[in-house]
Amino acid sequence: MAGMGDTRAFDDLAEGYQRFRPDYPQAAWETLRGYVGPDVELLVDVGAGTGIATRALRATFGAGPDVVGVEPGEGMRAQAENVAGDVRYVAAPAEALPFADGSASLVLTAQALHWFDRPAFYAEATRVLRPGGVIAVLVNDRDTAASSFLQAYEDLLERHNDDYSRDYRHFPVSDELDAAFGMGDDYRFGWSRRQTRDEFVGTALSSSKTNAVVRKLGEAETRAAIGAVLALHFAGDDVEIPFTTSLFLRRRSA
Repeated sequence: MAGMGDTRAFDDLAEGYQRFRPDYPQAAWETLRGYVGPDVELLVDVGAGTGIATRALRATFGAGPDVVGVEPGEGMRAQAENVAGDVRYVAAPAEALPFADGSASLVLTAQALHWFDRPAFYAEATRVLRPGGVIAVLVNDRDTAASSFLQAYEDLLERHNDDYSRDYRHFPVSDELDAAFGMGDDYRFGWSRRQTRDEFVGTALSSSKTNAVVRKLGEAETRAAIGAVLALHFAGDDVEIPFTTSLFLRRRSA
């Protein structure tokens, strides 16, 4: 993750983040590639974290363009750099991107926009994008409405983290992008992620929001509490988590 605030909060979570965090559905990458088009030079992933989306950009657009992940957190960036992917990383905040005016074909942020000073980031994206270049926002949301387990899990987080709300990433992204860039296109992709119980617990513990629960209860008690909710909703070791991935696309005007 990147953006405003103390990035050290993520350094201790970087290894788990790299190991457990989900990717994004292939249909989202194919939609992005078609929207951006074939004439690309510089692709920027802002708030790159451990490089999940950065590496996916390389796989999506092939060997031609320069692909750069922007991540100020040392721990996250170190994890990203340890994974091969024919991409490079730079240390910078989302609000001060180290690229020349009009140089980027794409500015992407995946699962990080809620950490940014968003108006400042939109202004930087406008500066960095070439005319006709694309800003893309990717968001993975667990589909709590489709899962009684997820509702119970969110109840657990809200009960033990006074600063947490399951709606913390719910803000008018589409309206903000329309105001900053003009009208564009929004897409939704439904999918499910299958994990073992231990893998779900690992995913949970890689979150800064769950880490606040760990600080309150301790890791052993947090693991036990999550395990108890899992046991109430899944008879076996297999866990299925429904997701909705949102992709917001806008172009910089000429």
